[in-house]
Amino acid sequence: MLRTELLRTASGLVTMPIARLRAATDQDSALIRALLDSNSLPISDLEAARPLFVVAYMDEQVIGTGALQSFGPVALLRSIVVEPRLRGAGVGQSIVRELEHIARTNEIKQLILLTQTAKSFFEAQGYVAIDRANAPPAVQESEEFRSLCPASAVCMSKALQPYNVLFLCTGNSARSILAESLVNHWGKNRFRGFSAGSFPKGTVHPLALETLKQRGFPTEGFRSKSWDEFAAPGAPSLDFIFTVCDNAAGEVCPTWPGKPITAHWGIPDPAAVEGTDSEKAAAFQSALQALENRIKAFISLPIASLDKMGLKSQLDLIGRQNQR
Repeated sequence: MLRTELLRTASGLVTMPIARLRAATDQDSALIRALLDSNSLPISDLEAARPLFVVAYMDEQVIGTGALQSFGPVALLRSIVVEPRLRGAGVGQSIVRELEHIARTNEIKQLILLTQTAKSFFEAQGYVAIDRANAPPAVQESEEFRSLCPASAVCMSKALQPYNVLFLCTGNSARSILAESLVNHWGKNRFRGFSAGSFPKGTVHPLALETLKQRGFPTEGFRSKSWDEFAAPGAPSLDFIFTVCDNAAGEVCPTWPGKPITAHWGIPDPAAVEGTDSEKAAAFQSALQALENRIKAFISLPIASLDKMGLKSQLDLIGRQNQR
C-alpha cells in the first residue's frame, strides 16, 4: 500500500503520497524538460552543461526536480522546481537538501544560484544574497549566468561545511576518542568529529591511542576535555551528538549550539577491563570495531533524504548494533 501523509500545500491541508527522491535517469529527461519549460526555467543549455539532476516522485510520477552544475570545488544549484499543487509541502526543501548532500560527497565547498522568485525560500535554507560580480569566475562563464537568467535575478551563495559530530562519554579518554578518530577518517571531508566528557579525566588512555595507531587511524591532537567547551560562545554548531557510555546518556547535558540530532550508542568501557595486557588490548580492539561498524553505517545514511524523525529512528537503530 502506498504510504500517505498530511501535507500543507498552497491549496491547504491534503492527504497525499509521500514524495521520494532519486537520481534522474535518461528516461526522466523528457519529463524534466517539460517540468522546467512549463515553469519558464532554462532548458536550452542542458545538453551542453550536463547538470546532475535528482527528481522527486510520488506514485511513479515526477513532481519536482533540481540539479547541480559543477565547476571544480564550486557548483551552480539550478533548475529547482516543484509542481504548483505541491509547493509549500517541503518537496523543494528536500530536493535542495539532497543536492547539498551530493555536493558534500563530491567535495564541493560552495553553492551558487540565481533566483527571481524564491529569495526568501533559499534564505530559509541558509543561502545569502551576494553581488553577482562576486560569484566565482567559472560560474559567471556559464550560459545560465551569461544569458539565460536576467540581470534582475538575485545571486545567492552558501558555503558547505562538514556535518559536525560530537561524541560524549564521562571521561573522554577512550570510547569517545576512538569515535572522534573514526568519523574523521571515514567521513573524510563530509563529517568532522569532536569528543568531550561530562567529567573528563584530563588524559587520553594510552591504549586508545595505541589501538588507533595499529589500525592506521588518526592519533594526533587528541585531549580529554569538558563538554562545556562545546556549549560556550563560538563553539561549532553541532549536527549530531552521540553518547557512547550509559552514564553520559543519563546526565543533564548543556544547551548545544545548532539543533543537533542525538542518539545513544552505548559501548562497554574498554578501560574498565581488568586482566592481562592482551585482554585489555582485545577490549579496546572490540570497542573500536563496534564503533567503526556504527560510524560506517551512519555516514552511509541518505541524510538529506530523511526527515528529522526518520533520521533519528535510523540513528537509534544503528545504536542497537553489536549490543552485548
